[in-house]
Amino acid sequence: MSNQHPNASAADTRRRQYREYVIRRVAQALLVIALVYTLVFFTLFVLPGDPIENKLTSPLNPLPPSAGEALRAYYHFDLSPIEQFTLTVGRLLHGDLGYSLVSGRAVSDLVAQGFSDTIVLAGVAFVMTIVLSLAIALTAVYAPVRAIRSIAASAPIASISAPSFLIGFVLLAIFSFQLGWVSSVRDQGFVSYVLPALTLALAVNGPLTQVLIQGLRKAADEPFVTVLRAKGTSEVRIALGHVLKNGAIPSITMLALVVGELLAGAVVVEAVFTRTGLGFITFESVRDQDTPVILAVVILISSIYVGINLVTDLVYPVLDPRIVRPGHGRSRRSRLARPAVATAAATGTAVPGGIPTNASVDA
Repeated sequence: MSNQHPNASAADTRRRQYREYVIRRVAQALLVIALVYTLVFFTLFVLPGDPIENKLTSPLNPLPPSAGEALRAYYHFDLSPIEQFTLTVGRLLHGDLGYSLVSGRAVSDLVAQGFSDTIVLAGVAFVMTIVLSLAIALTAVYAPVRAIRSIAASAPIASISAPSFLIGFVLLAIFSFQLGWVSSVRDQGFVSYVLPALTLALAVNGPLTQVLIQGLRKAADEPFVTVLRAKGTSEVRIALGHVLKNGAIPSITMLALVVGELLAGAVVVEAVFTRTGLGFITFESVRDQDTPVILAVVILISSIYVGINLVTDLVYPVLDPRIVRPGHGRSRRSRLARPAVATAAATGTAVPGGIPTNASVDA
């Protein structure tokens, strides 16, 4: 129920509704991160077993006894689970992520070292994903030959069906082992990012491309396209300046999901290409049961994923001010819009409505 003052102006009401919307979404994002941290902590730290004792008795790279005693004194495994959780949260709020059970290094240093490489890889892959999706979608809608349009429209299905590790092995076999264009061992600077980023882009662009194709086809059939043709506007300008602008709006939701898939997919891709990024550190941490590093990586990825979705949610009211009005909350839109996008991605059907433009809202 709105508490709007009867004399408040419409602009003041909109600002108040947007402020309440932002506070609500930020609170929900913080709650999700807190729940993820709590679940992962109790899963990794409080289950039966002593991870330090396991490392001391491990036949593969056993932990020195002196280092084991120092870690045991730091983590206080003799305390109750609630006391361990309270102690860890207090250290987290002061920026202390603990120490690795394998190397004894600060977890913050390990994560920062891997993240600096992974964020570059994910950034290059994100740009490649957008370029691939735009090229395939425009070809599927505007290619002059019907057979080419059909092949382009089928490309997202092939992308969804192919696992990232298979794509990585094929690219390595062709461009590294057969042609010798890219070394599979030496660091060649930016060139070394190309194959892993292309692997990620090919693996995750399928759903985004499908939604984009459906959005472009729907926008291309709108009456304003006929009006533009009657005014003598060129087909290139209609496609890139008008149809793409309107048809790409439903893809905004997919972009936030793509970023999460890129970070998650980096775990497999970095293992295939032996890159020492966050994915490779995660792989080694899981193999060595290095629980503090696993907890830090999960929380970092979760925070990034939730943060990107939060930014996306805060952009929606700019595109459609009705979202922040009473009875048109974001939660309702989430239940309706995101399943529609997911269904479209899975079945290749059109997204009903998508996010209306300001023009459609005014209409």
